[in-house]
Amino acid sequence: MLSRVANNLFWMDRYMERSYGLLNLMKANYNSTLDSEDFSSWDTIMKSYMGVEHTEKNTALSIIGFMIFDRSNNNTLINMVTNARENARSVQEHISREIWLSINKYFLDISNQDFYKSFKQKDPIDFIDELIQYHHIYYSVADVTQERGNAYCFMNVGKYLERILQSIDFLNVKVDSLKTMNNNLNESYFWKNLLVSIGGYQLYIKTYKSIFSVDNIIELISLNEFFPRSIKFSVNKLYTHIMRLEKFNKPPENNLNFMAGKLRNQLKYSNLVSIKKQGLKNFAYEIQLQLNDISNEINKVYFYQISS
Repeated sequence: MLSRVANNLFWMDRYMERSYGLLNLMKANYNSTLDSEDFSSWDTIMKSYMGVEHTEKNTALSIIGFMIFDRSNNNTLINMVTNARENARSVQEHISREIWLSINKYFLDISNQDFYKSFKQKDPIDFIDELIQYHHIYYSVADVTQERGNAYCFMNVGKYLERILQSIDFLNVKVDSLKTMNNNLNESYFWKNLLVSIGGYQLYIKTYKSIFSVDNIIELISLNEFFPRSIKFSVNKLYTHIMRLEKFNKPPENNLNFMAGKLRNQLKYSNLVSIKKQGLKNFAYEIQLQLNDISNEINKVYFYQISS
């Protein structure tokens, strides 16, 4: 497979995963700040996801509108969907027709001026839910229609690499901020929305009942092997697809399998006690460093000759 094709497949799924995470984060943050005039949580999201130090928007609705539709910021939803669509367009021979149609429809709809008008008329949660459905359709058709070959592996390496980075960001920004949170009547509602934003609320309740604690959330996001958005689950998937890529492509000698396996084993033998002993930020930072090394190795092994 050509390097540029592999790179486009990789980034197609990264952009779709990143935009899906952004939508869920916006939904959860809007729900948890409905009755609040404190915009500090929105400032944090704008800085982390949009690269904007401080927002001049004065309502949650205007902030959401910016993060979805602003063309001048490369990290907004509309630009990420555009990038995903461009990547998909260039690799149509390697993806199923259904995948292309789902991304193309998403792009055409979100680019339509009437779509923007409907945003101003609808409840923001209903509108975000509509956008989330595009991602559910994409993930569904990819699962059902894409052949389990080389292209599928590059797509999944991109998806799970992005997912791990999002979970690390969640630990660094959201979970760490809970430690300084004062007890109040709205706390459990805040926790619920926090878990909803990563699709972990139902599993959390099944695992820990109704007892909300920072330690339990750290354990769920970091080490739960059955939670699709946990770091451990995603690293295992990343390792699996990296191993399969070697079988499909026969690349030159490299350290990619070793690096991914090392990270996998580190998480395999980690527990909540070891994370607390190391410190949450140090734990997350170490994983992020290893992911950066893995990402660089992927670029060197599979995408290095992209200009050819």
